Amino acid sequence: MEEAKQLHARALRRGVRLLQPLLLRVLAAGDHRYAARLLESYPAPPSAPLHNRLLHALASLHRPHPLLLPFFSRLHRLRLLTPLSFTLLFSSSSSSASSSTPFFLCSHSLLIKLGHFASSDPFLSSALVSFYAKSKLLVEARKVFDELTCRDTAVYNALLSAYAKGGLVDSAEKLFEEMPDRNVVSWTAMVSGYAQNGRHEEAVETFLEMWERAGVQPNELTVSSVLPACAAVGAMELGRKVEEYARGKGLLRNVYVANALLEMYSKCGSIRQAWQVFQGIGRQQDLCSWNSMIMAFAVHGLWREALALFYKLRGSNQMVLLLLGSSWLVPMEVW
Repeated sequence: MEEAKQLHARALRRGVRLLQPLLLRVLAAGDHRYAARLLESYPAPPSAPLHNRLLHALASLHRPHPLLLPFFSRLHRLRLLTPLSFTLLFSSSSSSASSSTPFFLCSHSLLIKLGHFASSDPFLSSALVSFYAKSKLLVEARKVFDELTCRDTAVYNALLSAYAKGGLVDSAEKLFEEMPDRNVVSWTAMVSGYAQNGRHEEAVETFLEMWERAGVQPNELTVSSVLPACAAVGAMELGRKVEEYARGKGLLRNVYVANALLEMYSKCGSIRQAWQVFQGIGRQQDLCSWNSMIMAFAVHGLWREALALFYKLRGSNQMVLLLLGSSWLVPMEVW
């Protein structure tokens, strides 16, 4: 921030030419109040793109920033709200910030009042559907979706993912069949939806259709979604093929993929391979990695190995990191 303040001092002497780099520097430092005061301090309001940068930053925070509403109101008064403003607002909204939902609902109403209709802007329509989907307002998400005259793959994926995550697998299936074009996000949403809702055979079948018949390359999320389904139906041979693919693509650097593979081998009874995967994770090992490996040893009667690994974790430097924000592996009375 000291560099930003020095840059601000030079900008005051030279005019507004340095406003954009200054604003970016302040936002990178995370001082949103300073950024808002910076924009307000200029007699002639800066261009809409600079305001949109701050709007995007405020809306992207994990919790709604107190400045979001007054800053948005200021943009409205200055007639600086554009379709891009609303696109950034809705696409950045945090699904965890349920207390801010009324604000976003009012923003949608204002969007319509200003004459900006989502049907004419694919990015805005996708952002709106995604917002309602993340907020678990699936009826509203579907209503916006149905009102669109032109739907691209991103809009379909937004609603499809919401249905899958919400457990509405049948609705997801129907929408998936209606899609004119499907990409890896579309297929992954279905694989993940089936797996998370206990329909493991369908998850495996959909994955095979995606990979072998449609020729779509799985990504990290696809792989980490299908591996638990492989474990549930005992499809270890498919799991091995998925591992070979993941290694070739470098996906095992993702700890979630590695943990899913570890659990797959563990549940399929291949403890040696599970141990190899665990060792391969290395410094990326998290609580899930340790817990899965300890449980794998314990479930298969290897209690000495389970206790040895538990005490290794207990004496390691990772112990403090793993305990922060996480529940412990076993009841404290067995320590």
